[in-house]
Amino acid sequence: MKMMSQSMIVAGAVACRSLRSKKTEPAMQRLGCMKRWMLAGALVFSTFAKATADRPILGTCAAEVDATSRSSVDTTSRSPNVIVILADDLGYADLGCLGATDMITPHIDSLADNGVHFTDGYVTAPQCGPSRAGLLTGRYQNRFGFEGNEQAHRPGIPLDQPVISERFKKLGYVTGMMGKWGVTNYREGHPPQRGFDKSFWNHDGNLYFQETAPKGHDTQMRRGNEKVQLTEYSTDAFGREAVDFIRRHSEDPFFLYLSFITPHEPNEAKEEDLKRFAHIEDEGRRMFLAKMVCLDDNVGRILDALRQENLEEDTLVFFLSDNGGYPGISSSNLPLWGTKSSTADGGIRIPFIIQWKGRIPAGQVYRKPIISLDILPTALAAAGEKIDPAWKFDGVNLLPFLTGTNPGTPHETLYWRYYFPNDKPDCHGWAIRKGDWKLMRPSSNGKPLPVMLFNLGEDVREGRIPGNDQIKTHPEVAQKLRAEWEKWNADNQDPAKYNWNK
Repeated sequence: MKMMSQSMIVAGAVACRSLRSKKTEPAMQRLGCMKRWMLAGALVFSTFAKATADRPILGTCAAEVDATSRSSVDTTSRSPNVIVILADDLGYADLGCLGATDMITPHIDSLADNGVHFTDGYVTAPQCGPSRAGLLTGRYQNRFGFEGNEQAHRPGIPLDQPVISERFKKLGYVTGMMGKWGVTNYREGHPPQRGFDKSFWNHDGNLYFQETAPKGHDTQMRRGNEKVQLTEYSTDAFGREAVDFIRRHSEDPFFLYLSFITPHEPNEAKEEDLKRFAHIEDEGRRMFLAKMVCLDDNVGRILDALRQENLEEDTLVFFLSDNGGYPGISSSNLPLWGTKSSTADGGIRIPFIIQWKGRIPAGQVYRKPIISLDILPTALAAAGEKIDPAWKFDGVNLLPFLTGTNPGTPHETLYWRYYFPNDKPDCHGWAIRKGDWKLMRPSSNGKPLPVMLFNLGEDVREGRIPGNDQIKTHPEVAQKLRAEWEKWNADNQDPAKYNWNK
């Protein structure tokens, strides 16, 4: 199939207010593919400005949220449920609420309308395995040497690093996991052995239809520890299992980790979903849209289950991607530079949404940098757990920032190290963001790239625009940031020495 250019029509990086019905045919969809491509650049910033005006903004002045709209997070009569929905290779501009006019994602968009959209939401790595390791532990995965997908097979997350399910299990929660695991294929590190009561999963993802499962990947489906066969499109199967889990445990506080394979390769979609986008000329983009509408349908099933069980105000929902989009699946990261596998923002800055109806004021756009490391401490705080400094979380509890009680900044500095593959240093990348300044050496496919300095407050497009690199004009900034990164990195594990297998 043809690979869709990253210049496919999308718009800026903030949430739109309006939802799109499945019957909607935006005017842009009726234009030819080439016309959409030509208009993309002009739409990026105009949609960014329009959507920004529609929502209250946090991160520039916390006082913009009226005190009367602030919600206490400690008034629930029961411990809140927590759901983490993770997409795979979803780009920064790959949702209807992020400006993609050919996308039909009303249910995911509703999370942004009813919650908070983060314009500067990051993950800890531009690749599946290490990003998930950071999310699940609340610590930079570099602390324990989990650098890339090499470690996602063996040895995986060390057993002495508690993961989110184990922490919620200790709080008396029922825990469930559906989808791609991706952090170890050692049995002792499988979901049932890492605190999940219920699980329906495989290791590598890469599976939509059982009959076309690609060779060379661990696509074996399991229910708990038992091997099973996939009998339907995997996105639907994970959604069905998630709804069943919610209904079975509606009376119990639960933690649900729903790790969809969508929209990662292979490029396979249901025929009925492809028909919904028959007007899209580009085959690759049509396939991508069909996969995404199925994902959105299943997010809708989950939200419907919460409403029907009267759990909306008792459930904290996170939605994000594990890394940036990949051009090979017709994803888009516009207006950002870079893609999956790059420490440029296009590889690590992702769609990030939080909803907690009745607790977190709805319709917010939050502009200060946050990161997937914040999910674990935020979720634990919502559950009433006091964060022990001995756990050494790198993330923070976001609730005070989102309810307006803390006008400060969640993170003064964020860091990245991506030494992948371990034996190819020319490919290695790293980055540090402090305020609007970002210093990085972009990871590459083998061609060494120079260290670069960008001011994201002036232009988020980084290296997409010649002349944006300011390392020559602000060498003192680059020097300070490099020293700060080196200090952070000194506490990290050498990935070459990382092996807990005994």
